[in-house]
Amino acid sequence: MTSPDIPSKPSGAFRILHISDLHTGLADWHWSYLLDKRFFGRLNQFTTRQRKLSLENIARLAKEYTRCQADMLVCTGDLTSIGSQEEFQHAQELLAPLLLAAGKNFLYVPGNHDAYVSKNRHALEEAFRKLNGNRLRLDELPQSLCAGPVEFICLSPARPCAIWLSTGEISAAVWEKLDYIFSCPAQARIRMLVTHFPLHGPSGRPLSWRTKFVGYPRLSQWGANGRFQAILSGHVHRPFLLPPQKDGYWQIGAGSLTIQDSFSLIDIHGTTGEITPHILHF
Repeated sequence: MTSPDIPSKPSGAFRILHISDLHTGLADWHWSYLLDKRFFGRLNQFTTRQRKLSLENIARLAKEYTRCQADMLVCTGDLTSIGSQEEFQHAQELLAPLLLAAGKNFLYVPGNHDAYVSKNRHALEEAFRKLNGNRLRLDELPQSLCAGPVEFICLSPARPCAIWLSTGEISAAVWEKLDYIFSCPAQARIRMLVTHFPLHGPSGRPLSWRTKFVGYPRLSQWGANGRFQAILSGHVHRPFLLPPQKDGYWQIGAGSLTIQDSFSLIDIHGTTGEITPHILHF
């Protein structure tokens, strides 16, 4: 597998390295999985996903980190397969070289697999706090975090849902808080929404009823109204870029680092604030 063709970083630019959907599941099995959605998560892992995973891409990217010249590393979820404490520990061990390289400049929001069942909520909360350097708590989202010229608005629609769904949804209280955040003056030049669920897929069309973010038209309208300039997402394993000509904001899907060998780099130009995203592959 060849090294990615990393573009030169423009002078004075702020660069974001964006990864997603690692799906670092384990091969364990327990009878209790028969009682809830974890059975289907493990079944999917064993029958399809396990044969496609290239977990070595995480270590490869850590070796390329210096060449990427990133100022921020953002992960938009699905670190795990069923969100167990053992899987989160496994994911953190695999991520350790990247976390060491990024230092405090690492930001993570959960995916639907990380929030698979309610009984694993404590494991997700603990991993979320650790990965974000104790700066954020899951129950406090949505929340903004500033780095350089970017105000990252962190949102987590991931929650347990029916076995036939992989949707995201937020409560009325979360919508109200998010509306308040976007109503306040921006704390940086660029606002980026960071969440696992994209508002549209690679074709520019909405996701299916099985995988969509419930209420996405409202967020999309906020983006069209200039409340944010870009959304970083995962969930869809094929990477994609949708330019602002269509909806008024960049939509950047990193794809899956371990299934599609993909990640993204986003440059925020220092003088103009222009956003230039790139999709890269191993």
